[in-house]
Amino acid sequence: MKGTTGRAALLLATALLGGAAWAAAFVFERVEVGLEGSSVTIDADVRYTLSDAALEALDNGVPLTFELHVQVREADAWIWESDLAERRMRSLLRYHPLSSLYEVRDLQTDIKTSFATRAAALRELGQVRSLPVIPLDELESGGSYTLRMEAYLDVDVLPLPLPLRSQAYISRAWSLKSDVWEWRLQP
Repeated sequence: MKGTTGRAALLLATALLGGAAWAAAFVFERVEVGLEGSSVTIDADVRYTLSDAALEALDNGVPLTFELHVQVREADAWIWESDLAERRMRSLLRYHPLSSLYEVRDLQTDIKTSFATRAAALRELGQVRSLPVIPLDELESGGSYTLRMEAYLDVDVLPLPLPLRSQAYISRAWSLKSDVWEWRLQP
């Protein structure tokens, strides 16, 4: 077991050092803001493209945690003012070499789904459906609000030894995120 852990760490070190020149992006391909019942909800499709370093780590059994961060603020709010609503949707992607299956786990509900291919797992990971953001009665009629959303790979939870984790913080190959998506809400 110790030899396997050392081998995985060596592969990660190679991936971290070798993949620093390439950075992948997460892209919101479709976003719909709507009402479902008495709440503002989001449907979105996010395309997750991983760097070679992240792919190699995943295929060697390193779980990757993705976060979708959603905020609602008053449109003219100062940076130090609190959000009216904030949601963090966290999901884990893991490859199981013995079964050759990819697993997507919703970290809020602990629901796990298995996939035969990485592409299918990434597609599922990127599907956000009916995500409640804020109850409509918390927004003033005629007010102006900004809904912000971004997706990123959470390197803080990578199960790496300290020297490798510090490299992940500075490596462009591990700085995987989307641009910030914004939408004006005017109830």
